[in-house]
Amino acid sequence: MALITGQHISNYYKQFGEVEISFNKEVIRVTGLHTRNNLLKCKGAYWPCFVYSTSMRTAKIVASVKEDFFNCIKDANNLVLLQLSFNQADKSSPLTLRISAKMAGLSKYGEEDSGLSLITLNFTQRPSDDLIIILGRLLESNLNSKKRKEERIIMNDQIIRKIGLKSKNIIVIIDKIPRKALIRDLSFSGAKLIIAGLAKFLVNKAIILRLEVEDTGRAINIIGKVLRFEPIENRKDIASIAIQFVDTQLPIEYKLLLNDYLTQLRPGKPSTDQA
Repeated sequence: MALITGQHISNYYKQFGEVEISFNKEVIRVTGLHTRNNLLKCKGAYWPCFVYSTSMRTAKIVASVKEDFFNCIKDANNLVLLQLSFNQADKSSPLTLRISAKMAGLSKYGEEDSGLSLITLNFTQRPSDDLIIILGRLLESNLNSKKRKEERIIMNDQIIRKIGLKSKNIIVIIDKIPRKALIRDLSFSGAKLIIAGLAKFLVNKAIILRLEVEDTGRAINIIGKVLRFEPIENRKDIASIAIQFVDTQLPIEYKLLLNDYLTQLRPGKPSTDQA
């Protein structure tokens, strides 16, 4: 993760404070949100809940609530405490965040007989920096995946390490066949690779890039299409191919890796200068 300064955190809160993030499976995985350790608390009582969506100022949660909940909320003037729990990659214990809030709305969730309610909460104060960082990185990476879409990062061993990838040497899958390749550059929109064989027959074929993350050992699979090939002078056994990623299927984890690297550079400075 890139170094996050106090100024960066303030900018996140100012720029993205109102933007909601829906917690689908991919967002839950990349943020490390515990799905079973989140609680809504009120006057010493608590109700397990799961996070439907949240911003830096509001949250929507789903919980099973009954008469005891409504009595407690009434006595507390709708004031509650939302407790969220996140895994920490470098620590064995989870990160626990407690956010003061006020209930602003409640409606049925799911089937009529499910017993579940969608509860809207307004935070009564700015949340902890940890939550701002978790949400801010996601939102910034999504913004820059469009704003800096064509900015290419020329690969060398140093930059591979800074981005957080294991190696420039990767596996790609074309026509269900794994093939070895070497990364020449990466961007939010695509990549250039060096690959063995007659690359001209690969144009317009679907391709999956498998990028291994150094810290976690996880492989990020990125779906794309081979746009073109370029021969390499004096080499008939290898060629360069240009890949275009499928924008709607670009993994969040990949966006985070590239964004963390690019935001360490001076704004507007071409990343190729660092290579």
